[in-house]
Amino acid sequence: MSRTVKRTTRLATVAGMVAAVSAGMIVTAPASQAASVAAFRISNFSATIANICVHTDVATQCSGNIAAGKSTVYKVEYKGPRNWYCTSTAKGLTGTASTPYFSRDDVKECAEVGNIFGASIMLK
Repeated sequence: MSRTVKRTTRLATVAGMVAAVSAGMIVTAPASQAASVAAFRISNFSATIANICVHTDVATQCSGNIAAGKSTVYKVEYKGPRNWYCTSTAKGLTGTASTPYFSRDDVKECAEVGNIFGASIMLK
């Protein structure tokens, strides 16, 4: 009887290991579905301090309040290059500027432009 118990225990252990490995393979996303990273420039060429953000299909990257005349390249996560857009909020101005959707294939930079009376975002 002890042989039967041992064999059953071994079979149950092997079955549990196979199930765990199979479950891991199902839950784990293939590498092709993982998010990619692209360099994207955010610039402030306006006369105000502004927080400028680029929004992708999986992430949002913001500059924080950057001074006029500053430009930085950020690493941005994405899955697809389309349907990106930028927003900005300038200190001292009301409202938020935003862009229409664009493709990363065509646009590599969002730049805040304007003066103390109003600002907009230029796509480059």
